[in-house]
Amino acid sequence: MKASQKPLALGQQDQIRRRPLKLITAIALSAVGAIALNAAHAQSTSSSIFGRAPADSTITVHSDNGATRHGSPNNKGRYSFSSLIPGTYIVSLERNGQTLAKVQGVPLFASRASQVDFVCDNDQCTGTFGR
Repeated sequence: MKASQKPLALGQQDQIRRRPLKLITAIALSAVGAIALNAAHAQSTSSSIFGRAPADSTITVHSDNGATRHGSPNNKGRYSFSSLIPGTYIVSLERNGQTLAKVQGVPLFASRASQVDFVCDNDQCTGTFGR
């Protein structure tokens, strides 16, 4: 011990030993809080509509709140619309500007997808809704 240092009292020695433990505890609690905060933001409030349709068609989704989106199936006949807000939708199959089939009342709930498939036989097209 240096001449200028005074010996520490017993209580002061315990405080010095506990500082690293307090620091580690504070860091651990902060990390847990950050994980919990990120988990709350990970919950989705949007949904999607997906399905099958003829590859040469256009699919239109129209919500009860006025939003409309258009898209085309890929070369395997699959389509998907993501990031849709919950509500009730009309899903239409179109070709050359004409509506060939329509499925009304498709419900979308937060974090859930709805499936709407279209099938065409000899220019007669039908759509079916399934979960």
